[in-house]
Amino acid sequence: MTRFSPPAGFRVVAAGAGRLLVDDDLAGEVTACGLQRRGAWDELLRRAKPGVGRGATARLTLPSGRRLVLKKLRRGGLLGPLWRERFVGAGRLLDNLRLPEAARGRGLTTPAAPALLVVQGPPGLFQGWLALDEVRDAQDLATRLASSPPPSAVLAQVMNQVRVMHDAGVEHRDLNLGNLLIRESTGAGAEVIVTDLDGARLHDTGLPFALRQRALRRLERSWAKLFHGESDDAVDAGWIYRGYAGADADLARRLERGRRLGRFSIQLHRLSWRR
Repeated sequence: MTRFSPPAGFRVVAAGAGRLLVDDDLAGEVTACGLQRRGAWDELLRRAKPGVGRGATARLTLPSGRRLVLKKLRRGGLLGPLWRERFVGAGRLLDNLRLPEAARGRGLTTPAAPALLVVQGPPGLFQGWLALDEVRDAQDLATRLASSPPPSAVLAQVMNQVRVMHDAGVEHRDLNLGNLLIRESTGAGAEVIVTDLDGARLHDTGLPFALRQRALRRLERSWAKLFHGESDDAVDAGWIYRGYAGADADLARRLERGRRLGRFSIQLHRLSWRR
């Protein structure tokens, strides 16, 4: 089994054919719940409902009352069906512990990841199961939009948080409506939480324009897919770009030009969506 160097504040627990990397403060509770065993994760996920993103998520309450969300890590993109749940090397899996803490240090609101089970097999390939802190009293934006769209002020806050993330040099590789959570208050405001940083990249400075445009295009594609089958007028995604640009008129113009050029790619994706 490959040796792992855990992030600061974590320990490695032998777990049969795998290794459990767990926050020092939670090691006793997590192992008491059996999460050093792959079978415990699989059983919890088997009983769980399908999630918005890649597969099911399960919930677990530790003896202390701390609540976790469990999921199996999966690959996305064009090669997702081929690679499925296996990763070459363990580096990307371990990044699921390091990236949330690094992103939080740059001002992003994202849940901590206190535990990761990594299992090797076949040789050179790895599978991973991740535990994240549960974000309570929040709803993912896809679900919220499909039921009752939030006020425009809340949508503007969502896009401002995306802008903050990009300005901080955090490149989310799978930005979509399902991994933007909102926790609305009794007033007009809301807290915005970004989830699913699997595969994210950290840049030394703010993201270049091309990467920002690509991320917003992914959001627009997610929005169009949510309302697939309705007219383009009914699913105008202008709020994504207006909220991101804010008062920056020059950025707004550049984004709009890029948006027009990118509509062809969204139309191509539409061909693969199930009706």
